[in-house]
Amino acid sequence: MPGIFTHYISGEKVLEKITDKDTLEIINKDRRIFDFGLQGPDFFKYYGAPFKTDDGINRLYMMLHERTIGEWFSTIYRYIKAQAPEDAAILKPYFLGYYVHYMVDCALNPYISYRVGFATPNADLTERFTVYRNKFVTAMDELILKHYKNKTPQEMEIDKIFWVEYKELLEITRMYPLHLKRILGREVSREQVIKAAQDMNRMSKKRIKPGFMSISVPVYELFNKEVYKGTYSSTRYGKMDPSIDYLNEQHTAWTLPWDNRKSSEADVIQMYEEAIEKAAPVVEQIVKGFNGEGSDIQLLELIGNNSMMTGVAWNAPFLPRHFDCVFKKDEEKIAGKLAKIQAERLKNE
Repeated sequence: MPGIFTHYISGEKVLEKITDKDTLEIINKDRRIFDFGLQGPDFFKYYGAPFKTDDGINRLYMMLHERTIGEWFSTIYRYIKAQAPEDAAILKPYFLGYYVHYMVDCALNPYISYRVGFATPNADLTERFTVYRNKFVTAMDELILKHYKNKTPQEMEIDKIFWVEYKELLEITRMYPLHLKRILGREVSREQVIKAAQDMNRMSKKRIKPGFMSISVPVYELFNKEVYKGTYSSTRYGKMDPSIDYLNEQHTAWTLPWDNRKSSEADVIQMYEEAIEKAAPVVEQIVKGFNGEGSDIQLLELIGNNSMMTGVAWNAPFLPRHFDCVFKKDEEKIAGKLAKIQAERLKNE
């Protein structure tokens, strides 16, 4: 998924396109809450990272990106409208930011998936694709930050990007246990949701300035048999491979992971700005909905029901299988190991 700076900047760019006074008032009054929402459900993947992760909680990150998207938006939207004014005032800017996150993910994730690869039926060592995605997204995040703000991650303050007051955090995290259980059947406490958000703040700082973690994390990955090498160390900023065209500035053709008949040469900046252009008027429409204007049914249809991984309906009947991984050197290093695993599997079949 796109990184923390990519999502933060998308909020700034959306604001530049909004003219509706009510929308501007909601966002600017509580900008930090809007910014917090811009990170969507990404914080769940940081719970306990890197040494005390919880697979059940970490997995919520992917579930909220891939499943029952329309039902989630509909439920949270109606929940916010039913809250007391002081609580709704906290949740509204959060929801607006979350929607922008959704639009950016829908636009960029198909390209990212094609460039890094993903698990397919009968594939081996599939954990490597998580490492590739981490490396690719981190580099892409750094380049987008440079493109729009001419800054490095070291010049950014995470507390100004992803943090809210504790009373606001309590209100935002209150809705997750309620609706995760009803929609996805998953049990999670508010305390765990709070910890996940706090861990994202902590680990985002460590990704920029790892300190002792620059040693402890690789050692942990080396000796822990349950953790694939690079799972966490691959998220560190400042490790770009100059031979890789992360933003597709050369306009190399790529295809949809689920349909190689649909080819594109679009670059990341182009797709990113198109997503922002589409998001801004819908953000204004959501505020009108909060104000009781128009049809909620039409608004929720406008928001959509797309997987954040594909940008098409989350329950669309297809199987992603097409990719061209840019990490050729890494693939060469494990080619022998993959061949042995595949030979052993064939022998046992």
